[in-house]
Amino acid sequence: MEMDGIYTGLQKPSEDVYSTVNQPQGRRAGAEQGVSTAGKAPPYRWAALVLAGLCTLLVAAIIFLSVYITNFRAKNLELQSQFSELERNYTNMSATVTNFQTKNLELQSQYSELQRNYTNISATVSNLTVERNQIQSWYSELEKNYSNISKKYSALDQYCPIVDTSSKERVCKSCPQNWELFNGKCYYFSTDKMNWNSSRDNCTSLGGHLVIIESDGEQKFLSDKAWNITQAANIIKEEEKVHWIGLTDAVTEGTWLWVDGTPLIGNVKAKFWGSKIYNGVDYGKEPDNYTGVDPSGEDCAQLHPKRNSNETWFDASCTKQYKRICETKTVIA
Repeated sequence: MEMDGIYTGLQKPSEDVYSTVNQPQGRRAGAEQGVSTAGKAPPYRWAALVLAGLCTLLVAAIIFLSVYITNFRAKNLELQSQFSELERNYTNMSATVTNFQTKNLELQSQYSELQRNYTNISATVSNLTVERNQIQSWYSELEKNYSNISKKYSALDQYCPIVDTSSKERVCKSCPQNWELFNGKCYYFSTDKMNWNSSRDNCTSLGGHLVIIESDGEQKFLSDKAWNITQAANIIKEEEKVHWIGLTDAVTEGTWLWVDGTPLIGNVKAKFWGSKIYNGVDYGKEPDNYTGVDPSGEDCAQLHPKRNSNETWFDASCTKQYKRICETKTVIA
């Protein structure tokens, strides 16, 4: 209506003019030429379709980029968080390594100190070992000296007994107490009884040995002394009068040896052996190795004292229990 007012006084363009102007040139040309355009899409529709397609792709691209950027930012935040965590871990690890290095240095220092201490201790132990060995050597020497002194002191009591307890005065003798002196030797006549082996060992423990008879005078002294002892003690039983002497043929039958290994030889071999007389019957000279009592025979010699006789030796079983005569040298010549 208003448009109609505008054109008042003017000639209103015909509608054909507008239709001609608003139509594309080709269409106008076709219309002018009388060509029909029915059934064909106008060209601007194709452009609109392309533009719509591009807009769709652009929207899709924008959406994709938005999603991608959102994911990227989330991933980036996650990576930043992980990086921060790694930084913290690295810092902690660095602190741990630093502490470890510090501790390692401390341990190395302690190890060095321990090595020095060990070296010092080893040197000390070595020195102590040397000192201990030296002390042991001194102790062994002192033991020997003490043993010698004890023996000498024991010998002192034996050979130089105290005669006055108040003044401790000693009187020295050639033989120990209870030993008899004869011709430079000392003799002990026991009162207790033992077998031959025990008698031998006992004499050795007293510093001597079972008597070894080497002369007529020695034989007479021993036989007379043993006889006098039995008479003084009023001994009647014959077995109580017997004393072991240091003579045996236990190693080889018939070969008589003294306790020092010396064989019985010469005239001594025959002159001191007695004769076995029983109920007035003389059974011949000793030794006879009689096996009636001991199947192993008679392998040890005894002195059986008789009045006014030197033939006082008899063989007997070594297991018999008799007194003994021990012998040792005098201390004072």
